[in-house]
Amino acid sequence: ALALDGTQRAEIKNPRLLNSFGEALSQNVNANQQVQISADIVNKQESPQAFVYIVQIIDGAGVTYKLTWISASLNPQQSLSPAISWNPTKPGTYTAQIYVWDSIKDANALAQKTELKILVS
Repeated sequence: ALALDGTQRAEIKNPRLLNSFGEALSQNVNANQQVQISADIVNKQESPQAFVYIVQIIDGAGVTYKLTWISASLNPQQSLSPAISWNPTKPGTYTAQIYVWDSIKDANALAQKTELKILVS
């Protein structure tokens, strides 16, 4: 079997916004509406993998508005759909950048970064 390295070790699929009940939302939300930024993370390896799910929200000017992460682990070929809560306070166009790294300390990417545009009115 080939060993997977770099950003082939995991996959980020289906980035989306959810409400507090886990139901899908459009990418147009209201200010002060709490949303969950979620994606499906798949461990493409034959061994368990600890990871951090990182969401960085940047505003239209490219300024980081929020940066947060959660840690978890996946068994071989397992998938998980972590979610980060966000309550936008100002209208505007934002981009949620989603990363999956092995750890905050080592910062080795396990998957290609994914982005999700969010319009707040």
